[in-house]
Amino acid sequence: MNTNLRNRLRAVAVLTLGATVMTTQAAAPAYAVLDRIAGPDGGGWDYTTIDATKRRLYMARDAGILSMDLDSRQIVPVAIAGAGTHTAAIVGDTGLVLVTNGNQNNVSVFDTKTQKSLGTVAVGERPDAAIYDPNTKLVAVMNHRGGTVSLIDPAQLKLVRTIAVGGVLEFAAAAGDGRLFLNIENQHTVAVLDLNAGTVLKRWVLSGCEEPSGLVYDAEDALVASVCGNGVTKFLHAADGTEAASLNTGKGADGLILDAARKRLFVPAGEDGTLAVVALGAAPSIVQMVTTAKGARLGAVDPKSGRIYLPSATMGPPVPPQPWPSIVKGSFAFLVVGAR
Repeated sequence: MNTNLRNRLRAVAVLTLGATVMTTQAAAPAYAVLDRIAGPDGGGWDYTTIDATKRRLYMARDAGILSMDLDSRQIVPVAIAGAGTHTAAIVGDTGLVLVTNGNQNNVSVFDTKTQKSLGTVAVGERPDAAIYDPNTKLVAVMNHRGGTVSLIDPAQLKLVRTIAVGGVLEFAAAAGDGRLFLNIENQHTVAVLDLNAGTVLKRWVLSGCEEPSGLVYDAEDALVASVCGNGVTKFLHAADGTEAASLNTGKGADGLILDAARKRLFVPAGEDGTLAVVALGAAPSIVQMVTTAKGARLGAVDPKSGRIYLPSATMGPPVPPQPWPSIVKGSFAFLVVGAR
């Protein structure tokens, strides 16, 4: 084949490929705030989780766990009582929910089948996030101030092991093989734990990241994503901690929302009032910025519908002695974000 013909064919191939990419991108669904579900007053909130099987959303508040039926939208303001609750961790397919009580340094276990509390287990100082690990069948509880991770057998109401990590602990994600990836807020570091051995395997420094909080594990691409207080989200290779990408996703995010089925990561930036939509893959990239609301910093995705539920409210001035913004009465709602 002569050089001119080869060059012309290459040009046609490039144009065709470019047109295909543009068509694919144009066909990608655009996300928007589709609805607003008014909810009860009850002060601030923390982590939101969704039980896809039970079709139920759980959101932590000071007095306990709010629940909402995703289909009927019926809300129970305090479905599981607690004291300074931070999360409701779904314990696999057991029908159990583990709740962290930050004000009492313990966790409680709730049976969704009987609608009864089974009891409590003492853990470390200020238990915050909690994640079920399918490999060990234990729940890892991050003790925010204590710098330890408590491994709980919820069925036996038993503390199995305590792992000393150090630092101020934030969110974590289980890899499914016994490893746990964990953000250490005051050290801008991701710690990798071996839950079976009860040891810290590695510590990866998040360069250019301040106060990491939310974290997810993208198993298909073997990436760990960590959102930082200075408005960036870092992606690390799960094998060795090397950086795969760093994206400017917005300030004020306290959590990350992974939709593995649709290969999307959502970053709710509460300070900016935006939701970054990130396309996952070997090279993650922002494909859309959705306008949401100030204070919408956390949320969860319904795997069935692909809709994202973001707790939000109108923020008022701080009420001493509390340094953070107050919440305007009657303004709490879930913003429902989905593909149009």
